[in-house]
Amino acid sequence: MTAHLRNLFEHYRAHHEDRPLLQWFGIVGCIAFPLFYLARRAVDTPPLYDDLLLRLAAAALCLGVTLRPWWPARLRPAFFPYSYFTVFFSLSFLLSYTMLRNHGGIPGVVNMVIGAVLVIVLADWRNAIVILVAGYVLAALMHLAADPAPELLREFIFAAGGSLLLVVGGALHYQGQKRVEINRMRRVYTGLAGSIAHEMRNPLAQVRHSLDRIASALEPAAAGAGARPSDEELQQVLGAVQEGRDAVARGLQAIELTLQQLRPESADPSRVRTVSAADCVHRAVESFAYEDPRQRQRVRVEVRGDFRFRADPDAVELVLLNLLKNALYYVPVRPAMTVKLSVAAAPSAHIIVRDTGPGIEPDLMPRLFQEFSTSGKAEGTGLGLSFCRRVMRGLGGDIDCHSQPGRFTEFVLSFQVLEESDSILPPPAAVSASGLEGRTILVVDDQPLNRAIARALGADMGLQVIEAAHAQEALDLIADGTIPDAVLMDVNMPGLDGITATRRLREMPGEAGRVPVLAVTANDSPAVQAAARDAGMQGVIAKPIDPEALAQALVHMVAGDRQARVAPRAEAEPELLNHRRLADFRRLQLLDDIVPGSLDELAIHLERMETALAAGDREAAQQSLHGFVGVSGEAGALALHALARRRYAEMLEGAEPGTGWLEELRRLLAHTEESLAREYGLHPRANGQTSSHSLRV
Repeated sequence: MTAHLRNLFEHYRAHHEDRPLLQWFGIVGCIAFPLFYLARRAVDTPPLYDDLLLRLAAAALCLGVTLRPWWPARLRPAFFPYSYFTVFFSLSFLLSYTMLRNHGGIPGVVNMVIGAVLVIVLADWRNAIVILVAGYVLAALMHLAADPAPELLREFIFAAGGSLLLVVGGALHYQGQKRVEINRMRRVYTGLAGSIAHEMRNPLAQVRHSLDRIASALEPAAAGAGARPSDEELQQVLGAVQEGRDAVARGLQAIELTLQQLRPESADPSRVRTVSAADCVHRAVESFAYEDPRQRQRVRVEVRGDFRFRADPDAVELVLLNLLKNALYYVPVRPAMTVKLSVAAAPSAHIIVRDTGPGIEPDLMPRLFQEFSTSGKAEGTGLGLSFCRRVMRGLGGDIDCHSQPGRFTEFVLSFQVLEESDSILPPPAAVSASGLEGRTILVVDDQPLNRAIARALGADMGLQVIEAAHAQEALDLIADGTIPDAVLMDVNMPGLDGITATRRLREMPGEAGRVPVLAVTANDSPAVQAAARDAGMQGVIAKPIDPEALAQALVHMVAGDRQARVAPRAEAEPELLNHRRLADFRRLQLLDDIVPGSLDELAIHLERMETALAAGDREAAQQSLHGFVGVSGEAGALALHALARRRYAEMLEGAEPGTGWLEELRRLLAHTEESLAREYGLHPRANGQTSSHSLRV
């Protein structure tokens, strides 16, 4: 008996695991029970039975449930038994007992039914039945004991019976849903196991065959007591090893495809960047693990017009690999079939995967993209095409299928095209042709936010980005063998600055000492550029980083140019905001992380400059103005950045700073904040709190 009660209570506890239902019940209960008492007493014909004390007791119990977060630690183990009694007393016993003492009536029946519904919400079906039955029985017994002429009213019997039927019906419905879910999961596991077993059977057999070939080739040498294998035997071994590698690659790719199909998310948002449709198709075709070379010869790519779009390239590649795998599945039964992948930008941007296989029957088309829907493949999971649709719709596109049984099947992937005006970055085709795709850069900056911006811009160009939080960390990484294709080196860092770090890098032997370095600084004055060249840097790029200038400089650096060509900064009268930069930050999902905190930093720098100038500390004022220049540029405050940059240049040349320009900066900052709030909904962080990423440039 005790074990059954413990098991029953564990179901109740599990029902409320990580769910705030009880707290909400407590809040509503401690207000509703007294409120409804006052409402019923205000009518012309108040109820016969005064249940004030019972309602106050229920409200007090509900208040205790509401205050759960403040319960003493020693009492917290008793919370669930306490809440159980509160639900029983307030919703089952109190409402039914009051109904009996008032001799029925519509309000009493309604209260009983509402109480039963709330019990069903607050307890699993087993405990709901126990709570309701116990409450109704206790209410009936107390009514029989308290009333001089007791009787069980017909309304009470109907309300109690209806409530219990409601619980039983809900329980049966729940059990039916549970059985459906169990069957669904059984189908998932069966399909998953069957798919992996099928996909791994052939690769493992080929690995075993390759090992047998290696053993056969080496047996003569082993029998010859140490004799060296002949060149022909070594070639056989190498061929068998390569076959084994190919078989393992096919097995790993099959497992990756199967596991990706089970993931609920369509793509990793952090990996989204601008990609070329033609590049995606060529990469998928070349990376597909074909059963044999003849399969590769059946696949053809046709590019009638390339286009660009925003996506996680790995997710798009997985979609194409799924479609290729489905098409090539039928090669054994249709040896003459072919597969063609077409890319076209007009009249609409799309990729078509067309095969001349057996086709799909018309009655299967309506459920083709549903989960667990499969046709003609006993070992399939039925998840591949639903995964493809999930990815494509996550990109803002779609996937459709057209087929004629016995002739062809084609899948049409439609995309949202990225217009040239949507991005300030160079087209991926130009970047890829210049050799940046897949290159590695090392970003060296002591501020996390600056590194985050460089990382996002680099990833959008197809670069692999490594980060170092200070110059010595960068030198240690390179000395330990991490050799990037280029380094973006912040000039002004605490401790070891970027210029000194580059001199030490050039002293390293071999390839490490020849790594190209691009200086990144808010002060790209002639003196800084000369110091950078003397230290062995290939160029200087000004903050805020312009993606086009960065891409051009990196192209020249990885090509081996001794000096990177950096586009000069435009000196025309700037607009108030750098809308192209802000739009790109929004596209890269950095806008809310950068701008609000940067506005707080600008206000802090202004205060520090004012304090430093009042104290006559020119060096501190200059350092704060230097920070103001960099932060305003990162925040997209174009006019503010230009003004601060001019004042900073004047200060570097020895001009007396004065104080009038501070008020000029403050007015322009206020104007900038108003424009950012009006056009982008961006404000400084609440209560003037600064960003956790203080910018140093």
